[in-house]
Amino acid sequence: MRDTSSTQRGTWDVELQDREALDVVADVALCVVEVEGPVEKEVIYTGVRLAWGLGRAGQVVRDRIGRALRRLLKQGKIVHVGTAYDRPGHETEFARTPTERCARRVAEVPVAERQLVLRNVVDEGPGVHREAARFFGWARLGADIREVLTGDIDALIAAGALIESDGGLMPVEGP
Repeated sequence: MRDTSSTQRGTWDVELQDREALDVVADVALCVVEVEGPVEKEVIYTGVRLAWGLGRAGQVVRDRIGRALRRLLKQGKIVHVGTAYDRPGHETEFARTPTERCARRVAEVPVAERQLVLRNVVDEGPGVHREAARFFGWARLGADIREVLTGDIDALIAAGALIESDGGLMPVEGP
């Protein structure tokens, strides 16, 4: 994507940190969102920096990508969904399980995916946190994961997608 965008824009030798790179950075970031969305900012950083062959994303690189994301938001090409970025009108219909080449930390899994899994495992009874963690390939249920999933459950209850009763969590019955 970087090569195609650079060629189309006549900026072949542009470096990610260069001011002239903003359009190309935006094109690459948009491509990451279109393929991965919903996607957290850290994953976008990784996709863009890898397009330039960079080992890490320092502050200058993060700033450049942040500017590109703000431009894409302003243009309406992407939207915020919680803390993640996605295509306008896209609805999350499935959650991605980890693969050998792609394991994600809890901060890299968008709220929409976590909540989808929680809704699907809630009728399993006790152990909702553990089942959701197992789905995403997280071997241990640390405080960070438990805290994020508890927040997701609270949001689902507040939105009316789950019901909390004496017997635990229950899915909302369909019409």
